[in-house]
Formats: sequence, structure tokens, C-alpha cells
Amino acid sequence: MSETGPFNPAAHTAESRAVWDEAAERYEKLSNSLFARTAEEFVNFAGLRKKWRVLDVACGPGIASRAAAAKVDERGSVLAVDLAPGMIARAKAAPIAKRSAAIEYAEMDVHALPLESNSFDAVISQLGLMLFASPDKALSEMTRVTKPGGIVACLVQGRREKMLFTSLILHAIVECDPELRAPHGAPTLYTFGPDGAIDAAFACAGLRELSTKRLTGAFRFASPEEYWNTMTEGAGRTGAMLRSLDDKGQAWVKKTVLRRAAKNKTRSGIEIPYEFMMARGFKSGR
Repeated sequence: MSETGPFNPAAHTAESRAVWDEAAERYEKLSNSLFARTAEEFVNFAGLRKKWRVLDVACGPGIASRAAAAKVDERGSVLAVDLAPGMIARAKAAPIAKRSAAIEYAEMDVHALPLESNSFDAVISQLGLMLFASPDKALSEMTRVTKPGGIVACLVQGRREKMLFTSLILHAIVECDPELRAPHGAPTLYTFGPDGAIDAAFACAGLRELSTKRLTGAFRFASPEEYWNTMTEGAGRTGAMLRSLDDKGQAWVKKTVLRRAAKNKTRSGIEIPYEFMMARGFKSGR
């Protein structure tokens, strides 16, 4: 996998579909083990209400979809969409809690949603916005299908220096092969981490009464090796970047990451810091 040359949004989207489709089963395990509490905090922040119709964009294995379904209860509904059919298959197979809304699943590209305008009370996206080839276009589409007065809410990765959970590995990969650095114009995992970045994107989409909140903490692992295995087995694009290196390069990255991860040692293992950013805005009109 190479990120060299001018950025091609269509090629990026096609590659993302293939990468995340292949990683779906492994990513589901990572998501279920680490992101359950984050999903609960995110849907609470989003302000979802009972009886609402909710769209979950880039639903992945459905962890936020199920949290949203529980929030709007059986009188509401959730449409969960993702670019990768493998993710949809994993999400469909997961059980949902009692008294939750029905969840419908469909393959869709957020850049051109085949959905009617003004048709959802809320649109949410957990860990999707920073992966889209054209985040501004994606936010515009998410806003378009939201009812006037409705909510658009996103959860993204935070600042690179605070989100060691992913940047520890990604930084080592780019150190090993600088040509894997994202080209100018391409999205990065940390595009919306800096202060004001996601606020500006929401404002450009026509969303108002913006609210943001950072989630910080640390994911705990028994050892640096467990962290490495969890990330490299469950990662999508980052995992593909790692596998694009030759054996010598992969070995160097692993040795480097294990050494750096060990600096976060505790009595019971290691703790790798994370930072997420949540944002919520309302569509103008009533």
C-alpha cells in the first residue's frame, strides 16, 4: 500500500472499502473490547431521544448503532450504513438489547447518500469523519438528510500527541517509510483533533449551536505485545500500511513500538493514552 502521488478521493474511497471489508472481523473484536464505553458516552453526548429516527454513518461493526437503538427505544428506528459489506455483515450478526429500536443495515457511501433530505432526527458517526476522502462533502450530506432542527454528531480521534493509542504505531510506520505519509489533501486520523478544527467543519456544513467535548483516558493491556497484537490485527488502513513494508521494515516497526509502549508500564501491564473529540451541532430551521 502506498500513499505517494497526488491525492485521489475516488481511489481512496475504493481502497478504504477493500481495507475495512477485509479487516471487519478483526476490527469487531477490537471495537467490542475497547470502544463500548466510548460509544455510550458518544450517544449520550449526541442527545438522542426516544422515538427518534437515527442514521449511523460508517457504522462499522455496529457498536454505536446498538447504543443509539437502546437510547431511542423500540419506538424509534436506526439506519446503520457503511461502505464495507464485511462491516455490515458483522453488525447484522450482533445481538441487540431488549427494548431497543429496530436497526436496518445498508451499504452506502457517505459522499452520496441515496436518502431523502430532511428525513432523520439525528445523524451520528463514530470514528468515521476523519477517514472519509472528502470530510466536508460527507458532513454536507449528513446535514442534508437531517431534519431542520435535528442533530449531527461525530466522534473523531483527538490530537496526535494525545492519541498514542494509534499514533504510536502510525508514527513508527512513517518513520520507517516516509513515502507512506498521507499526501497533501488527504484526510488523516488527527485532522479534527486540534482546537477549532471540527468546529470549523461543522460551521461550514451549516450546523449551529456547536458543542464539543474531549474524552481522555488510557486503554490497558497486559503487555506491550498484547497492545501490538490488538492494534495490528484489528487496524484497517494502518494495518495495511504496516503490511506494505518488507519483513525488515515490519520487524523494525514492531521493535520500535514495543520499546516505546513499554515506557507506559504499570504494575499490571501498560496503559496507552487516548484522546477522542466529540462534536454536536443543530441543523438550521425548524
